[in-house]
Amino acid sequence: MALPEQDIHLPRGWREREVRQKAWFKAVAGMGQRPDFIGRLGDIWVRSFEGADASTTTYLVSAPFDCADGALPNENTAEPVRLAAGSCGQAYVRQRVYQVGSDGVPQNITAKLMPAAPSIAEADRARHRAREGKVILDHSKLQYGPAMRWFVQYPESPQKTGPHSFSDWNREHLAFVVWNGTGFELRDTVTRAQWPCDPVAPGDKPCGGFPDSGPDAYVLAGPAANSAVSSP
Repeated sequence: MALPEQDIHLPRGWREREVRQKAWFKAVAGMGQRPDFIGRLGDIWVRSFEGADASTTTYLVSAPFDCADGALPNENTAEPVRLAAGSCGQAYVRQRVYQVGSDGVPQNITAKLMPAAPSIAEADRARHRAREGKVILDHSKLQYGPAMRWFVQYPESPQKTGPHSFSDWNREHLAFVVWNGTGFELRDTVTRAQWPCDPVAPGDKPCGGFPDSGPDAYVLAGPAANSAVSSP
Protein backbone atom coordinates (compact mmCIF):
# COMPACT_ATOMS: atom_id res chain seq x y z
CA MET A 1 0.00 0.00 0.00
CA ALA A 2 2.88 2.38 0.70
CA LEU A 3 4.24 2.25 -2.86
CA PRO A 4 4.10 5.75 -4.35
CA GLU A 5 1.24 6.25 -6.82
CA GLN A 6 3.66 7.11 -9.63
CA ASP A 7 5.56 3.83 -9.22
CA ILE A 8 2.83 1.27 -9.78
CA HIS A 9 0.10 1.19 -12.42
CA LEU A 10 -2.72 0.41 -9.97
CA PRO A 11 -4.55 3.27 -8.21
CA ARG A 12 -4.24 3.47 -4.43
CA GLY A 13 -8.01 3.17 -3.99
CA TRP A 14 -8.05 -0.12 -5.89
CA ARG A 15 -5.13 -1.43 -3.83
CA GLU A 16 -6.89 -0.45 -0.59
CA ARG A 17 -9.86 -2.60 -1.55
CA GLU A 18 -7.70 -5.52 -2.67
CA VAL A 19 -5.63 -5.76 0.52
CA ARG A 20 -8.83 -6.34 2.48
CA GLN A 21 -9.18 -9.65 0.64
CA LYS A 22 -7.46 -12.89 1.60
CA ALA A 23 -3.81 -13.09 0.59
CA TRP A 24 -1.13 -15.80 0.68
CA PHE A 25 1.77 -15.37 3.13
CA LYS A 26 4.70 -17.57 4.08
CA ALA A 27 7.57 -17.19 6.54
CA VAL A 28 11.02 -18.03 5.14
CA ALA A 29 14.22 -18.53 7.12
CA GLY A 30 16.48 -15.54 6.44
CA MET A 31 19.65 -13.83 7.62
CA GLY A 32 18.11 -11.54 10.23
CA GLN A 33 16.82 -12.10 13.73
CA ARG A 34 13.28 -12.51 12.39
CA PRO A 35 12.10 -14.66 9.50
CA ASP A 36 11.63 -13.10 6.10
CA PHE A 37 8.17 -13.14 4.55
CA ILE A 38 6.74 -13.56 1.09
CA GLY A 39 3.20 -12.45 0.35
CA ARG A 40 1.13 -12.72 -2.84
CA LEU A 41 -2.01 -10.93 -3.92
CA GLY A 42 -3.04 -11.53 -7.52
CA ASP A 43 -0.22 -10.48 -9.87
CA ILE A 44 1.67 -8.73 -7.04
CA TRP A 45 4.09 -10.37 -4.65
CA VAL A 46 6.49 -8.97 -2.04
CA ARG A 47 9.48 -10.71 -0.46
CA SER A 48 11.28 -9.20 2.52
CA PHE A 49 15.03 -9.62 3.12
CA GLU A 50 16.25 -8.72 6.58
CA GLY A 51 19.96 -8.34 7.30
CA ALA A 52 21.92 -7.76 10.49
CA ASP A 53 20.21 -4.37 10.90
CA ALA A 54 16.44 -4.85 10.88
CA SER A 55 15.88 -1.17 10.13
CA THR A 56 17.39 -1.63 6.67
CA THR A 57 15.13 -4.52 5.67
CA THR A 58 14.89 -4.71 1.89
CA TYR A 59 11.74 -5.55 -0.05
CA LEU A 60 11.71 -7.18 -3.47
CA VAL A 61 8.42 -6.27 -5.14
CA SER A 62 6.99 -7.83 -8.30
CA ALA A 63 4.19 -5.71 -9.74
CA PRO A 64 2.90 -4.08 -12.95
CA PHE A 65 5.47 -1.28 -12.98
CA ASP A 66 5.88 -0.60 -16.73
CA CYS A 67 2.86 0.35 -18.85
CA ALA A 68 2.71 -1.67 -22.06
CA ASP A 69 0.19 0.53 -23.87
CA GLY A 70 1.83 1.52 -27.16
CA ALA A 71 5.14 -0.17 -26.28
CA LEU A 72 6.92 -2.27 -28.89
CA PRO A 73 7.15 -6.00 -27.97
CA ASN A 74 10.51 -7.44 -26.97
CA GLU A 75 11.55 -11.01 -27.74
CA ASN A 76 12.59 -11.60 -24.11
CA THR A 77 9.68 -9.80 -22.46
CA ALA A 78 6.81 -11.74 -20.92
CA GLU A 79 3.31 -10.94 -22.07
CA PRO A 80 1.81 -7.92 -20.29
CA VAL A 81 -1.01 -8.39 -17.80
CA ARG A 82 -4.37 -6.65 -18.11
CA LEU A 83 -5.05 -4.21 -15.29
CA ALA A 84 -8.40 -4.01 -13.54
CA ALA A 85 -8.16 -0.29 -12.77
CA GLY A 86 -6.27 2.87 -13.65
CA SER A 87 -5.37 4.68 -16.85
CA CYS A 88 -2.98 1.96 -18.08
CA GLY A 89 -4.75 -0.94 -19.78
CA GLN A 90 -1.86 -3.41 -19.81
CA ALA A 91 1.47 -3.42 -18.00
CA TYR A 92 4.65 -5.48 -17.79
CA VAL A 93 5.31 -7.12 -14.44
CA ARG A 94 8.81 -6.21 -13.21
CA GLN A 95 10.80 -6.69 -10.01
CA ARG A 96 12.01 -3.67 -8.05
CA VAL A 97 13.90 -3.34 -4.78
CA TYR A 98 12.69 -0.98 -2.05
CA GLN A 99 13.69 0.14 1.43
CA VAL A 100 11.31 2.01 3.70
CA GLY A 101 12.68 5.29 5.05
CA SER A 102 11.98 6.86 8.44
CA ASP A 103 9.04 8.69 6.85
CA GLY A 104 7.42 5.37 5.94
CA VAL A 105 7.79 5.97 2.20
CA PRO A 106 9.42 3.14 0.20
CA GLN A 107 12.47 4.27 -1.77
CA ASN A 108 13.25 2.55 -5.08
CA ILE A 109 16.86 1.33 -4.74
CA THR A 110 16.81 -1.22 -7.57
CA ALA A 111 19.72 0.37 -9.41
CA LYS A 112 21.82 0.25 -6.24
CA LEU A 113 21.13 -3.29 -5.01
CA MET A 114 19.97 -5.34 -8.00
CA PRO A 115 22.53 -6.34 -10.66
CA ALA A 116 21.57 -6.17 -14.32
CA ALA A 117 20.66 -9.34 -16.14
CA PRO A 118 23.73 -11.37 -17.18
CA SER A 119 25.28 -10.26 -20.46
CA ILE A 120 24.91 -12.63 -23.40
CA ALA A 121 27.32 -12.75 -26.31
CA GLU A 122 25.73 -11.98 -29.67
CA ALA A 123 26.59 -15.44 -31.00
CA ASP A 124 24.79 -17.04 -28.04
CA ARG A 125 21.85 -14.67 -28.42
CA ALA A 126 21.55 -15.71 -32.08
CA ARG A 127 21.64 -19.36 -31.03
CA HIS A 128 18.85 -18.75 -28.51
CA ARG A 129 16.71 -17.09 -31.18
CA ALA A 130 17.36 -19.91 -33.66
CA ARG A 131 16.08 -22.42 -31.10
CA GLU A 132 13.17 -20.17 -30.05
CA GLY A 133 14.67 -19.76 -26.59
CA LYS A 134 13.26 -17.21 -24.14
CA VAL A 135 15.22 -15.61 -21.28
CA ILE A 136 13.37 -16.00 -17.96
CA LEU A 137 14.02 -14.95 -14.37
CA ASP A 138 12.81 -17.78 -12.11
CA HIS A 139 11.73 -16.41 -8.73
CA SER A 140 9.76 -19.49 -7.64
CA LYS A 141 12.41 -20.53 -5.08
CA LEU A 142 12.06 -17.31 -3.05
CA GLN A 143 9.44 -19.08 -0.94
CA TYR A 144 12.22 -21.45 0.22
CA GLY A 145 15.50 -19.53 0.03
CA PRO A 146 17.38 -16.34 -0.96
CA ALA A 147 17.94 -16.85 -4.70
CA MET A 148 16.47 -16.40 -8.17
CA ARG A 149 17.78 -17.77 -11.46
CA TRP A 150 18.22 -16.44 -14.99
CA PHE A 151 17.89 -19.16 -17.62
CA VAL A 152 16.88 -19.75 -21.24
CA GLN A 153 13.74 -21.82 -21.79
CA TYR A 154 13.45 -23.73 -25.07
CA PRO A 155 10.29 -25.29 -26.52
CA GLU A 156 9.28 -28.73 -25.30
CA SER A 157 10.09 -30.29 -28.67
CA PRO A 158 13.42 -32.20 -28.65
CA GLN A 159 16.39 -29.91 -29.21
CA LYS A 160 20.14 -30.31 -29.30
CA THR A 161 21.56 -29.95 -25.80
CA GLY A 162 23.14 -26.54 -25.18
CA PRO A 163 26.56 -25.96 -23.57
CA HIS A 164 25.05 -24.91 -20.24
CA SER A 165 21.94 -27.08 -20.15
CA PHE A 166 20.42 -28.31 -16.90
CA SER A 167 17.35 -30.26 -15.72
CA ASP A 168 15.04 -32.40 -17.84
CA TRP A 169 13.10 -29.42 -19.18
CA ASN A 170 15.11 -27.95 -22.10
CA ARG A 171 16.69 -25.19 -20.05
CA GLU A 172 20.06 -23.45 -20.25
CA HIS A 173 21.67 -21.77 -17.25
CA LEU A 174 22.67 -18.09 -17.28
CA ALA A 175 23.22 -17.02 -13.63
CA PHE A 176 21.76 -16.97 -10.14
CA VAL A 177 20.75 -13.77 -8.34
CA VAL A 178 21.48 -14.24 -4.62
CA TRP A 179 20.74 -12.11 -1.56
CA ASN A 180 24.00 -11.83 0.44
CA GLY A 181 22.68 -9.97 3.49
CA THR A 182 23.16 -6.44 2.16
CA GLY A 183 22.28 -6.69 -1.55
CA PHE A 184 21.84 -8.99 -4.52
CA GLU A 185 24.70 -10.40 -6.57
CA LEU A 186 25.12 -12.60 -9.64
CA ARG A 187 26.65 -16.03 -9.06
CA ASP A 188 27.37 -18.88 -11.41
CA THR A 189 26.72 -21.54 -8.76
CA VAL A 190 24.87 -21.83 -5.45
CA THR A 191 24.61 -24.43 -2.71
CA ARG A 192 21.56 -26.64 -2.36
CA ALA A 193 20.73 -24.73 0.82
CA GLN A 194 20.43 -21.56 -1.28
CA TRP A 195 18.40 -23.32 -3.99
CA PRO A 196 16.22 -25.86 -2.14
CA CYS A 197 14.25 -28.48 -4.02
CA ASP A 198 10.48 -28.23 -4.13
CA PRO A 199 8.69 -30.53 -1.66
CA VAL A 200 7.67 -33.94 -3.01
CA ALA A 201 5.02 -36.43 -1.94
CA PRO A 202 6.00 -39.02 0.69
CA GLY A 203 7.94 -41.83 -0.93
CA ASP A 204 8.88 -39.83 -4.03
CA LYS A 205 12.50 -39.25 -4.98
CA PRO A 206 14.02 -36.12 -3.35
CA CYS A 207 14.51 -33.34 -5.88
CA GLY A 208 12.48 -35.40 -8.34
CA GLY A 209 9.64 -32.97 -8.86
CA PHE A 210 9.29 -30.15 -11.35
CA PRO A 211 11.44 -28.10 -11.81
CA ASP A 212 14.26 -29.95 -10.00
CA SER A 213 14.44 -33.21 -11.93
CA GLY A 214 17.50 -33.89 -14.03
CA PRO A 215 21.20 -33.01 -13.67
CA ASP A 216 22.16 -29.53 -12.50
CA ALA A 217 25.90 -28.85 -12.32
CA TYR A 218 25.28 -25.32 -11.03
CA VAL A 219 23.79 -26.38 -7.68
CA LEU A 220 26.53 -27.59 -5.35
CA ALA A 221 26.18 -30.02 -2.48
CA GLY A 222 28.72 -28.22 -0.24
CA PRO A 223 28.45 -24.88 1.57
CA ALA A 224 30.70 -22.94 -0.82
CA ALA A 225 29.41 -21.11 -3.91
CA ASN A 226 31.40 -19.69 -6.79
CA SER A 227 30.68 -15.99 -7.40
CA ALA A 228 32.11 -15.90 -10.93
CA VAL A 229 29.50 -15.65 -13.67
CA SER A 230 30.18 -16.96 -17.14
CA SER A 231 28.15 -16.27 -20.25
CA PRO A 232 26.73 -19.35 -22.01
